[in-house]
Amino acid sequence: MFKIESMPAKICLGFSALMFLLYSVSFMFFGDCYVTGGEACFAPLDNGVTDDTDPAFGGGGPETAFNGVLFFGIFISTMLILFEGARGKWIIMLPCSLGLISMTFGVWNWWNAESMAGPLPKYMSILVTLIYIGGYLSLRNEGVNDGLSEFKPGLKVKDKIAMTSLIVLVLAGLFYSIRMIMTPNDVIAEGFPANFDDSSLLAKGLGDPLPTQVSVTGSLILVYTLWSALVLTDGASGKWAVLHPSAFAFITATVSTFIALVADTARNTSDANQMDALTGGAVMLLVLISYFRLNDEGMEDGMTFMGKPHDTNGKFANALLLFAFVMGALFTIDYVLIG
Repeated sequence: MFKIESMPAKICLGFSALMFLLYSVSFMFFGDCYVTGGEACFAPLDNGVTDDTDPAFGGGGPETAFNGVLFFGIFISTMLILFEGARGKWIIMLPCSLGLISMTFGVWNWWNAESMAGPLPKYMSILVTLIYIGGYLSLRNEGVNDGLSEFKPGLKVKDKIAMTSLIVLVLAGLFYSIRMIMTPNDVIAEGFPANFDDSSLLAKGLGDPLPTQVSVTGSLILVYTLWSALVLTDGASGKWAVLHPSAFAFITATVSTFIALVADTARNTSDANQMDALTGGAVMLLVLISYFRLNDEGMEDGMTFMGKPHDTNGKFANALLLFAFVMGALFTIDYVLIG
């Protein structure tokens, strides 16, 4: 089933994928329950805080859900390596490694010591980062670094529309990620007015987020930004491996935001919140435009399915539509019918 040979790599990437999936599902569908300790509603994981006077109680439910979406894309990228093989997959693993290192820094640096929230995320961030990097190092003999030594950055995309889309993705991604990683308190201050009173929203998980949550968001956005940057600077050939996870992640983000707006659980506190909601949909469109515009430049070169050469003949577009429908149904059940 797996297309990699190294047993240590299988163990490392299998464990990493399991953790990414666990956190993505827990955050995406149960973000509000996660931040309220899971006492009044079900959550596969929760922060262990049920005291509404605790700084971590009820804060950042939507931000936690968005982090889950971003984890979901990284889960897909990890499974892609397991099922399609490691050759040339440095384009996935180096950006993920940098993002995980940044995430670990953010979790430890911005952790609220005054909160009684369980410390599991602190230690899991270190563990998953080290294990993921261990998986990368274990794949050196299976060609994971093929093409890395020939990497010479430059503007290597010819299509003007795709080039513009990718430049916007990279610049916007750097803007968001760096600010979130380095100055999360400033980002929170811009998103929530000084007179914002979240006391009535805490029980719903809609309180303002913690710096830890924002810094994690920035670190995960950095991964997707670096993936887009690789397409732009290394050329489109074979980059389906990084734009597939990006497409699935931001389709999920757009669908979840739309359903959350309908269910009145989305962030709508300030102009900054509204702009963030629009940004997810814009990123989805830019990723999809870049992908389909660059098919003539070899975007799908070397595409495989279960390790075997695969010619989609346009089937990927159908897969995206089906995926959007399924995710829409799941979020509707979660936000509208159950929530």
